[in-house]
Amino acid sequence: MDQQRIHYLISGFLEGNLSAAEKAELDDFLKDPANRETFVTAASHLTEVEEQDAFDESLEPVLSRVLDVDRTPVTPARIVRFRFPYWRVAAIVVLAAGIGSYFYWSHRTSQTPPLAQNESATPAVILPGSNKATLILEDGTTVPLDSTGHQTIRQGNTIVQRNNGQLLYSGQPAAAKLSYNILATPKGGQYQVVLPDGTKVWLNAASRLKYPVAFAGSERLVELEGEAYFETVKDAHKPFKVKAGDFEVQVLGTSFDIMAYKDEKNTHTTLISGAVKVASEKESRLLQPGQQAVVNTDAGIGVNVVNTDEVIAWKNGYFSFRDADIAAVMRQLERWYDVTVSYPSGIPKGTFSGEMGRGLTLAEALKILEQTNVNFKIEEGRHIVILP
Repeated sequence: MDQQRIHYLISGFLEGNLSAAEKAELDDFLKDPANRETFVTAASHLTEVEEQDAFDESLEPVLSRVLDVDRTPVTPARIVRFRFPYWRVAAIVVLAAGIGSYFYWSHRTSQTPPLAQNESATPAVILPGSNKATLILEDGTTVPLDSTGHQTIRQGNTIVQRNNGQLLYSGQPAAAKLSYNILATPKGGQYQVVLPDGTKVWLNAASRLKYPVAFAGSERLVELEGEAYFETVKDAHKPFKVKAGDFEVQVLGTSFDIMAYKDEKNTHTTLISGAVKVASEKESRLLQPGQQAVVNTDAGIGVNVVNTDEVIAWKNGYFSFRDADIAAVMRQLERWYDVTVSYPSGIPKGTFSGEMGRGLTLAEALKILEQTNVNFKIEEGRHIVILP
């Protein structure tokens, strides 16, 4: 990879606008330890480090890792003012060191050493989530699903094929009376389904999708609880609609993400491509690609511009947080690792920014959080207690 390309990827990462393909290119480049010193050198020019007598000690543990690549000690003269946010510089540092995940905790109020130093705090091995779900047929029959093997399920004229973590529907048009199936993922589960019209749906953990086994009439309506990513098939005469709680999303042909968990204050619809209309009882908003509608029962529908790669990170196998409080981070871990979390002394103040793979064990994920001075203890029954 030439120097110009390296600079482009570093700049894009620091500014938060790399595509998924470019992130993969950066990851592949850093897999070779021989490339990391080149990477660090290029990054140092782009982050505009200036000499001064003092530096932000909260960055020292992370920055020391990258400087350890060439065995250069961390000194006040090597650090410190960055034209980019601290957390993005820290991210570059950790990536260059080959660690593969990074977090930065902003506005910390406690300097208590992380509980990671206490071996008794290390939890038992709790594996990450996997492809598993339950298919509930029209007659109430339940079919357990996982990522192994093949299975054929017949429902009248409809045939459902289960193939390595995905359901595929096919068959004749529905009769006058619609017949519904429900695909439900538990905590620690995810699953994919190809609906009768060819629409692809990725269902996140602790989610539930209700849909007809064949679409009839003038619309294609499904109901969602939780989170799902959709790639719909265009049909101008039969719009695709998703009902999620108190709002509805209408599309013709597009890709989008809906997050509508009951334990979240707001619901979010993020448009990746195409066009969608988000409607509540009181108002509706038309989205453009890169926009996210935030629906709040009291405040109505707000629209923001977002980084779509961060929104659908779960679909692509990693967690991504931007200025998220610890409760928001832990809600995602609760769903993916099937654990519970409590805050007996209240929720610590501050925000997280960063990414980590969803393939980590719970212990590995918590180890990353420990590095940001998040204190906790593990109790029996897969329960995490966040300490002040």
